[in-house]
Amino acid sequence: MREAGEDRSLVRRCLKGDERAFAQLVARYEGAIYRLAWRMMRQDEEAQDVVQETFMRVFRALHTYDQSRKFSTWILRICTNLCIDRYRRRRMKLLSIDASEQEEARSPIVLVDRGRSPFEAYQRSAMRAALDRLVQRLPPIYRAVIELRYQQSLSYDEISEVLGIPLGTVKARLHRAHRHLKELLEEAGIGPDEAQPD
Repeated sequence: MREAGEDRSLVRRCLKGDERAFAQLVARYEGAIYRLAWRMMRQDEEAQDVVQETFMRVFRALHTYDQSRKFSTWILRICTNLCIDRYRRRRMKLLSIDASEQEEARSPIVLVDRGRSPFEAYQRSAMRAALDRLVQRLPPIYRAVIELRYQQSLSYDEISEVLGIPLGTVKARLHRAHRHLKELLEEAGIGPDEAQPD
């Protein structure tokens, strides 16, 4: 994320009515917000909706932002909360949809590692896809900490601030998320060595 001082300066300008400053904040965070929303929702249209709703909420609540804190954690918190709410609503609607349709809606983006042979790249991409599907099976509160820690590379303190929970709760949720993933890996017949990132 960008320099906190620059964010605060832009926020101050926004609060004085400078529309260009808000456009700069959007340009600065749009990519990170979209990536987080897509990883949480797994649907482009929903991720785009979350991005739009996140910035609408930021605009309306900018006067409540505590400038002694990092803007990046504040905006990620808004995005994460929106994703969790949408996921819960979507999950209720999907209860009546058959499993194959659900799987189609969640198909992951798979990146190919060019440093491997085609067979190794295929195996690795298949493993990533399998792990991705298992992460999607986690309850939203556990998936959120996994995504923030491993996809957004946030520290425990930053996750605590984004989610508005104590540091100990962050660690406990990550521990439980890892335990859940381990159980899911065992169910899927995937050994821990196979699931390790490079």
